[in-house]
Amino acid sequence: MSAMPQPYEDQTTMAEGLDEGATLLNGQFTITSQLSRGGFGITYLARDNTLDRTVVIKECFPETFCHRKDKTVRVRSSSNEGQYRSIVEMFMREARSIAKMRHPAIVGVHRVFEDNHTAYMALDMIDGRDLLEIVHDDDRTLTPHQVKDILMKVLDAVALIHSEDLLHRDISPDNILLNKWGDPVLIDFGAAREEASKNTRIMSSVLVVKDGYSPQEFYFAGSAQSPSSDLYALGATFYHLIAGEAPVNSQARVAEVAIKNGDPYVPLAGRFPDYDESLLESIDKAMMLAASDRYQSAQEWMEAIDPLQKSSETYNRPAVSSSLGKTLTSLVTDTNRDLLTIPPDAAKMRPIDELTDKNVVFADWIKEFNEETAKERDPKDDGYTIDTPKGLSDKPIKSYGGGREVDPAYLIDDGTAESQSKQKRKISFGLVFAVVALLGGLFAAMAEPEAVTTVLAGLLG
Repeated sequence: MSAMPQPYEDQTTMAEGLDEGATLLNGQFTITSQLSRGGFGITYLARDNTLDRTVVIKECFPETFCHRKDKTVRVRSSSNEGQYRSIVEMFMREARSIAKMRHPAIVGVHRVFEDNHTAYMALDMIDGRDLLEIVHDDDRTLTPHQVKDILMKVLDAVALIHSEDLLHRDISPDNILLNKWGDPVLIDFGAAREEASKNTRIMSSVLVVKDGYSPQEFYFAGSAQSPSSDLYALGATFYHLIAGEAPVNSQARVAEVAIKNGDPYVPLAGRFPDYDESLLESIDKAMMLAASDRYQSAQEWMEAIDPLQKSSETYNRPAVSSSLGKTLTSLVTDTNRDLLTIPPDAAKMRPIDELTDKNVVFADWIKEFNEETAKERDPKDDGYTIDTPKGLSDKPIKSYGGGREVDPAYLIDDGTAESQSKQKRKISFGLVFAVVALLGGLFAAMAEPEAVTTVLAGLLG
């Protein structure tokens, strides 16, 4: 299906958005309500009938160039066809680019499609409240620590967006949601544009400027825009969150500076003692009028807030609990001790993969672990005994924390245990006979000393 609307010259009043109950993509989605609209598009709440879930649908609807008749989007004049087509294609490219980005602070895009002669994207429905609602809610305030944490996570998301050569261009408190876990999610990429450095007047004319949050370059069609433009808007958003009011409009700031009245912007630094001064100073820097005076990248801003924060990977690394760390350390220590107590003869044993169940016997702590995971332990069992396999020593030596050696036969038996046992018994019997002979000789010497003297004299002489 082509996204190119057919020219429609009739200027009768048309419905601006899709009605409740309207379907998209051959009935896969059903519109349930309209959430918001702007100069570039309309956002709806919808039902995904295939997956039986609620989603958000973003419709490409640049009202400067088009209007709606029934469900169909049509260009206002045949002279608008080229401009409209460029915008729809840009919308599709951006939607696909966003869909490729995987980040917990970036809303997920699941489907991009064309219908009604325009383009749509299906996004995650975030269960939460935006920062603007939170600012205006006296019963729900954020702590300085939470504000810093939210900013760092959004900066990490913005860094990813910019690495894809995109600008969000519509960062504001109402476009950052906090989900039910308190984590931020950046939404509404309707103003995001691929190849930000190649902006045109046509594209700029359909993008919404938000007073108080947009940098001065957003007010001029075709002006140079860069990652620092998004960072200005992000700084203004968090200025509002901390100060409780939006900062002075950037155009008003430029006008006052031009007539030498000075910048009316009131810095955050020095006004809010509960916040880290480095955080407040970083927001003030992000909101400098001249783009060259701001941070040039999200990563640079993150490092200004926290000099030890060298990468988003470090920031997002999950913490390991101390109890888990102690458990792992204990397991490694026990394993190393048991391995170090294996005698040199163990090196002659056959590889594990050549052994069979018949001749494999493990150390007692391994047997204990296997038995505990295989069945419920008997309450009367203290866990410190094992059965003695046939042909092995009947007195295995324990190794529970004492550092004593384990009988090597209890590690792995390659079939030589029986012969080793026989050899030990043979040596033991010889030793007994030698001791008996020696004792017999001593008794004889005590009874017949003259005979012993004669024998010794013969041996020495």
